[in-house]
Amino acid sequence: MEPRDVAAGSVEDEEQFDRLFSALWSPIGAAAAKAARLRPGVHVLDAWCGPGAFALQAAEHVGPLGVVDAVDLAESSLERGRARAEAHGLANVRFVRGDVSDWPAPPGGYDAVVCALGVSSFPDAAAGTERLLGLMRPGGRLTVAVWSRDALDPLAGALRGALAPERPSAAGTPPPADPLRRLGTLRSLRDWLAARSLSSVEARHVPLALPVDPGLVWPLALTGFRGLLDGLPADAAERVRRRFTERLLAEGRGTIDASALVGTGTVRRVALPRRPRGARPPQPAYRPTGPAPKPV
Repeated sequence: MEPRDVAAGSVEDEEQFDRLFSALWSPIGAAAAKAARLRPGVHVLDAWCGPGAFALQAAEHVGPLGVVDAVDLAESSLERGRARAEAHGLANVRFVRGDVSDWPAPPGGYDAVVCALGVSSFPDAAAGTERLLGLMRPGGRLTVAVWSRDALDPLAGALRGALAPERPSAAGTPPPADPLRRLGTLRSLRDWLAARSLSSVEARHVPLALPVDPGLVWPLALTGFRGLLDGLPADAAERVRRRFTERLLAEGRGTIDASALVGTGTVRRVALPRRPRGARPPQPAYRPTGPAPKPV
């Protein structure tokens, strides 16, 4: 759910986006970069990179000899990422428009692949993750971030309620099923990564709480549920925004749980068959006998 689907708008929209980037996306990107254990000089793929919350952190970790390929389909988000990279003087990150599902692997494979809150962008999360593993070298490290199970729960209900006066059918529409909700605990995420044949699997909780501030929760709601507003006139969308904020405040919520889980694992190396104890080492197909030939 990283904000790759929100196009650039007014100056106010950009300011709200920057606040949300600093308060939410950037801390999750930093947690993913730490979990990935990036070393200087490595080649990294940021899959479904959005505006670069992880890619920018990774570029600093890998240094000028490393490379970060940040790939996404939303050009507006890529433009934001390029602007931030330029502002920070990071020339080793490349924001490229492309579909991660058919992105080619570099020679030898990536040293690390990270998909921070982007696994849901695959039609099939498991198959998409297997595709990412196919881009990596043996011994490379995969890192994924997903929302904690109860994160962001109030937003969808508040948005549907705020939308009902403009679009009555919205109130009775159940929220779409989240296929990744089952991964929202540390144990389930670890088990899911282990099922991908990864070794040294780890997972950690990244606690985050956002204040119920219209400048933060509204752009976050748009990021995840923008489709609910499709076709609404601008004045109607503004009324929805106002009612949405009022509903959250009326519930007495001071904060919204925006916690994430970050899981990592290592691509298994191909092990050579072990020789039974006491067995003689295999002999070459041809072994010369007799004295070595004298040089002419």
